[in-house]
Amino acid sequence: MERPKSILKKYLKIYLFNTGILVLIVILWTLFNFPILIDRICIRSEAPTDAEYIVCVGAGFITGNLPTDDGWGRIYTSVQLYLDGFGRKIIFTGGGSSRVSEAEVYAEAARWLGLGENDAVLDPGPNQTSEHPKNILALRDAAIDRGTALNIVTSGLHSKRTVLCFKKAGFTNFRLVTNYTATGKRVAEGKVVSRSNAEPFLRAKKTSQLPAFKQSDKVYDDIFTRLKWRSAYFFTTLRELSAMLIYKLKGYI
Repeated sequence: MERPKSILKKYLKIYLFNTGILVLIVILWTLFNFPILIDRICIRSEAPTDAEYIVCVGAGFITGNLPTDDGWGRIYTSVQLYLDGFGRKIIFTGGGSSRVSEAEVYAEAARWLGLGENDAVLDPGPNQTSEHPKNILALRDAAIDRGTALNIVTSGLHSKRTVLCFKKAGFTNFRLVTNYTATGKRVAEGKVVSRSNAEPFLRAKKTSQLPAFKQSDKVYDDIFTRLKWRSAYFFTTLRELSAMLIYKLKGYI
């Protein structure tokens, strides 16, 4: 009969070996940019539609009460939709644990990117995804019901949960947009009226005004950068899958 120490040592070796293999697989998968696959469960992205409002869902802060990377992405996409006339105003919805709300900071950042001074609607109440739908229904500065046409903006991995929350709340006329870059064509062709002087803010058309600037061919694609971003993406996917499961159990979706 094997001694307990020998049995423990044996199973510890098996555990460490399997863990090492799993870690190696994850590293190689990341380095070679293979698809994660399970992330597709979390993603729902659509083309924008002509809408009354654009809804920018908050994504928290980093140091200095500035938006997170996801937050900047949502702000940028929202303003680009606005510049191309896909909504007359942007609703910034988000509270947070700081001394200033996400709604206020995100609206401030959006003005830097081209949002008109009077075209932000602030909703500082929600502190989780499930709270955004009911909060925007109660806004005094925006006439919204469950049939109002909306372009809702959030990040890719957060998109499916957001869709399910708005559907659960009874919204029937919205698109979930995770990425958009304004071209100015809709305004130029007279299909919509721009809410702002869009041209200076069409960032896809920007070129340097500095004679000394020379465009580099540098690409941030080294091994460590890939590991950093892909690992973050992978663990964000796992977090989002867990959040969707919890929301399902709680009846939020």
